[in-house]
Amino acid sequence: MRTKRILPALILVSALGIGLATADGNTTAYVVHGINDQDFPTLGLEPGLPVDVALSGLGCPLQGFKFGERVGPLSIPAGNYDITVSLADEGTPCGGAAVIVLNGVPLAEGANSTIVAFRTYNGDPGPGDQLGLGVTAGLFANDFSYTGRGKARMLVHHTAKAPSVDVVASRDYWDMGAPSVTVPDLTNPTAPGDVVLSQINAEFKPGEWDVALEVGGDTVFGPDTLELKPFTSTYIYAVGDFAGGTFQYLIYTEEGLKEMRGRGSKSMKSVRRSR
Repeated sequence: MRTKRILPALILVSALGIGLATADGNTTAYVVHGINDQDFPTLGLEPGLPVDVALSGLGCPLQGFKFGERVGPLSIPAGNYDITVSLADEGTPCGGAAVIVLNGVPLAEGANSTIVAFRTYNGDPGPGDQLGLGVTAGLFANDFSYTGRGKARMLVHHTAKAPSVDVVASRDYWDMGAPSVTVPDLTNPTAPGDVVLSQINAEFKPGEWDVALEVGGDTVFGPDTLELKPFTSTYIYAVGDFAGGTFQYLIYTEEGLKEMRGRGSKSMKSVRRSR
């Protein structure tokens, strides 16, 4: 599993009574830092843009949290939380300048979700942006249900400063006759008119799949080859600034999603594509 853990943060989480296994009345949460300091070269930010994360009523459970890192699973009491992301301050944790403040974020009982800090689609200040950096944070649903028999699940999220894109997953991207799946118009959810945070959630046969992004039929990023293994969920977050040269994928894998008869999401059929 490529999930990164932050030992000091988890020690503090345990001290605050936040568990690592879901209990009745709790919600399961992950946190992903998707904002690169290199997107703001003139501000003199620390490498990795370390931040502290505060949750109302739970103190400052994440400290020194850096770009690309992911913490979880955390089991916390369900409810609505005020979430504050601030520049890391070793002397006074969560006492630094607030970068993002979101009030009343709903974390429902029994839910499994990821809180992601990310760039807005056009660089304008997003919800909760305290410094006008063109950032925000949002909640994405996770899928830990059982996969289909021998299947691998892939979930793709657009959280970059970039236009909407078509996502192509192909057995061989440069072979137009190879089995492939194209999902059009995946959009960063801070774009006008978005109601919920968007993602692609699909199941594939295990093996190597080329993943590329297209705009108007032209390849604009990739392809990158991913090895999808049976009974796994691969979470992909597109982050960074497409025009600024910091665009990249953050990839995390969850294993052990064994099939149970009659359960599991439907797999997407492979189709031939044309440009």
